[in-house]
This record gives sequence, structure tokens and C-alpha cells, in this order.
Amino acid sequence: MPLKIIVNADDLGISEPVNEAIFEGMRKGVVTSATILANGAAIKAAAQQATSFPRCSFGIHLNLTEFAPLSETSQTELASILNENRCFNGNAIREVPINRQLLRAVFREWCRQIETVMQLGVEPSHLDGHHHVHTIPQMLPVLAALRHRYKIRKIRISRNLYIDSQRPANSLLAKKALLNLALRTIGFKTTRLFTELATFLKLYSTQPPHSASIELMTHPGSVDLEEAQLLQDYWPSQIAYEKELVSYKDL
Repeated sequence: MPLKIIVNADDLGISEPVNEAIFEGMRKGVVTSATILANGAAIKAAAQQATSFPRCSFGIHLNLTEFAPLSETSQTELASILNENRCFNGNAIREVPINRQLLRAVFREWCRQIETVMQLGVEPSHLDGHHHVHTIPQMLPVLAALRHRYKIRKIRISRNLYIDSQRPANSLLAKKALLNLALRTIGFKTTRLFTELATFLKLYSTQPPHSASIELMTHPGSVDLEEAQLLQDYWPSQIAYEKELVSYKDL
């Protein structure tokens, strides 16, 4: 069986240049999926162009770290993670106490983000988080509620493949494994592996991993020169074994 590879571009909708870089990757066949930032400045253009790529999947890039929230009650309910400009305050969600009141506010905000994308004509294929906020363990009940409400049954796992120089402590890897198991236990379908494109090619260009599926994260239009070169070239030609580039629709 060929290795199924999902190549997901994060941050669709954040800006016009990023949108164009992502759609260019889809046209070239080196990107198969993207997640949409519902409160990004170029969200409407992203949703409009997405209809031109029916074989690709488009998910929701759940956001709690950047730009202004969308929910009407967010300024009071999410005040602890907003800055003086009433925008999400970076990594604050990982620094403040996460109580039930805040989780309810996060649920309402993420519902608004999902509905914004749906109202623009995009049927979400999967979920992931801007700056990986969906992997904060306290968010599991919120994700379960979103799955139930919107019937979005696929999600990105926590990263579990690293080169040796980036490998985290075993204790953190164990926590990641438990989180990934929890995501599947509450009903989400996932790939078995998740990492960055460049890391994958360094580890598995000649021999496949012991897995049926993997998601590769990319950020077209970013300042990462190594990744930009890989996306400029036809990177799948570097893989020496049988593989199939798919989207989250095929998972």
C-alpha cells in the first residue's frame, strides 16, 4: 500500500500573498489541503478561490492567538487573552488559568469562526489550530462539542515526528501520544503521523515510515527559505518509494 501523504498549508486567508502562494502550490500539485484563518484579512478572497480546487480539502485554522476575535461577546468573555487593541494576545491562552467560563467563550468563538467560513461557501473538511492551540489538553471538550455540532470528524494530531536535534523530552512525547489517543477516542479520524515537510524529507525520503498516513505542515508565503525551495521544486520526486498525495477528503 502506498503511503498516503496530506500536505496541508496553514494560514489561508491571512493575506493576499499567502493566499496566492498556497493556491500556486495546489496548482503545481505540491499542496493538497489548507486550513482557513477565519479572522484573517484575506478570508473572503481565500474562500472564493477555494472553489477552484475541488480535489483539495479546506479546514478551519482555529485561532486564539492573533487578530481580532469574531464572536459578539468576545471582548468581555475572552478579555484574559486579549491585548489593549482587543486582539488575541499571542501566547496568552497558554499562560492564563483555563476555567469553564473561558472554555465556553472559546467554544462560542470557534463556532463563529467555523460558521464564518461556512457562510462563505466552504464546507470544512477538518480542524487544526493556529499556533497549535487545539492541542492544549483543556480544549478537548471544546473540540468534542465542535465535532458534534458541525459533524467535522477529522483533525490534526500533535506533532510526533522530529529530527534528533529537535526531538523533545520523552515526557513531552508521551503527553503528545496521550493527546493524540484522546482525539481519536472522542471520535476524530486522524493521520497516524504529523510533522513539517522538510523534516519528513530528511527522515523518510528513501524509506517509508511504519504508518499508513501522514500529514505534512507547510506555510507557503512564509520566510522559511528551506521550505520555500521545496515548494518551488516538485518535492515528491525526492521520495524513492510508492506514495499517494491525498487530501483530508481521502482520509
